[in-house]
Amino acid sequence: MRKILILAAFGVAGLVSANGKSERKPEIKHAKVVFQLCGVMVTYYNSAGRVTDQKWFTSDQPTLNSCMAYQAGVIANLRSQGYNVQQQQAQLSNSIN
Repeated sequence: MRKILILAAFGVAGLVSANGKSERKPEIKHAKVVFQLCGVMVTYYNSAGRVTDQKWFTSDQPTLNSCMAYQAGVIANLRSQGYNVQQQQAQLSNSIN
């Protein structure tokens, strides 16, 4: 009987100490993601070669690769709609104005 009481006492003492609160600090990690504006300027021409419209297609993209993929997607979408897409080189100017 005495052995049972001692085991019961140790068991109760173990449960009391096991229910104690342990402080655990949560880990907080901060991730900085920078998005940059990515765009495609599309100029629409009629069959006579005159400009009929001009639109910007823009999106926020985190990397240059994702920006280039977005631009390729815009071009593929225009081609799927039946447009003849030709890339045009930007003309650089030394003009101050």
